[in-house]
Amino acid sequence: MLKGNPKILIPNFFTGMNMLIGLVSIFYSINGDYINAAWLILLSTVLDKLDGTTARLFNASSDFGVEFDSFSDFVSFSLAPAVLVFSYFSKLPDVKIMDHPYFVAVVPLYVIFCAVRLARYNSFQSEDHDYFSGLTSTMSGGMLAAYMVFAIENKEMFGFLLSTDIVAGMMLIQACLMLLPFKYPKIKMPKNKFLRVIGISFFLFLCCLIFMRKLPWVPYIASIIFVIAGVLKTRKIAVSINNTSDFNPEEKQEEQN
Repeated sequence: MLKGNPKILIPNFFTGMNMLIGLVSIFYSINGDYINAAWLILLSTVLDKLDGTTARLFNASSDFGVEFDSFSDFVSFSLAPAVLVFSYFSKLPDVKIMDHPYFVAVVPLYVIFCAVRLARYNSFQSEDHDYFSGLTSTMSGGMLAAYMVFAIENKEMFGFLLSTDIVAGMMLIQACLMLLPFKYPKIKMPKNKFLRVIGISFFLFLCCLIFMRKLPWVPYIASIIFVIAGVLKTRKIAVSINNTSDFNPEEKQEEQN
């Protein structure tokens, strides 16, 4: 495989770095350094984007790369966010984590749903090149990380955001969105040069924020807009299909006669 296309090392390098950073994030969470752990998860989202981009750019896609990417995503966007959230709340002095069975149940459920999402994508890859079916694990994990960074850094002003019920509810919603067949647009380079410049500029802006560890609410809000866009697009497609199915040419002809 490598002899046939040595360029395959390029996207797999980013995939490996993605997994490595996800593992380091888990170590930080276990050690109680939640801010660094969350920022590392957000850094993993950048590397996850780069591995897919370089694979397409160098025509270096492979079955191995697909499987490797899924293992990497499971570590960085399933295990790492779950360990971050559970570790943070389990070490709070005023919170007895086992007194919150709803929270304790949702965290592992999120991990399982994320694993199912990744396995389903590998087993039944859609021929739809424009949309993902279900929220991606990358987007979900990044959203949790950005939320935790903002909530922890501003807990004196927005302490309610760190309620176990709110965080567990958010994780449950995102877990369900990963399996529900909503259509989320795949981020591609637009053909229009002006839109392409805007898209690249916004991506670089997000990368700068992550590297500088500033304004975590910006990628979080961008992700919320992405989720809403997917729900609205799915609704539009469903309405279009219903309207098409309601229109029967034979029945229409009989009505006219």
